Amino acid sequence: MIRKLLPFLIPILLLTGCVRTIYVPHGTPVRLRETVKDVKVWVKDSGGEPVAGKMNLPEGWYVLPLEDEE
Repeated sequence: MIRKLLPFLIPILLLTGCVRTIYVPHGTPVRLRETVKDVKVWVKDSGGEPVAGKMNLPEGWYVLPLEDEE
């Protein structure tokens, strides 16, 4: 019985220590490790009005949440 379960138990035991969580406080910028393609973004037109669009966010860019606007 144990011999049949061994191929399933070994990977579970080895993978339990592979998860790492990092807490990033709100408002802290993070740097992208890889390019993210076709991200839905809001950009402002010449009149200052928000317009929906898409763009690629290149590797190395810093991203952070937008604060509430007045």
